[in-house]
Order: sequence, then C-alpha cells, then structure tokens
Amino acid sequence: MPKRTFISVETTQEIKEALKRKAGIEGKTVTDVISNMVNEYLNAPASEAHATNVISLEQKVQEMHQTLEKHTQILNQYQQCLGELSA
Repeated sequence: MPKRTFISVETTQEIKEALKRKAGIEGKTVTDVISNMVNEYLNAPASEAHATNVISLEQKVQEMHQTLEKHTQILNQYQQCLGELSA
C-alpha cells in the first residue's frame, strides 16, 4: 500500500461543518469525499474540463441574451406607454 500523505485545504468553519455533515449523512468521511473529487479531477481529460467550462459559459451567455431581450421588450412597452400618455 502506498504511503499516505496529507493535503491541507483552507475554507471556512461553516463549509467544513456542512461538508462533514453531508458526508456523514451519505456514510462517508470528509477524506472520502475529497479523495474522490481529486481522483475524478485527475482522471478527467484536460479537454473535458475546458469543454465543460465553454459549454457553461455559452449557456450563461445565452441566458443573458434572453434576459436582455425580455428587458428590451419591457422597456419598449414602457416607452410606448409614455408616448401614449404624452400624446
């Protein structure tokens, strides 16, 4: 068995306790959870992480465009109402 070593992670007390609580509910330890995360990260192809980030950004940009369109429609309605009121 390989020699084990420790990695320190800086976080808040609240996050530490929430992680410990959730891991406990799932029958895991904090070490189990973090080790699994590290292993998943190391086993994922580098391009996959980049692709996921790009997809996520594209989705956010699309959501922003939709929100902008909605706000533009609302603004146009207000402008139309103002025009009708001033007439």
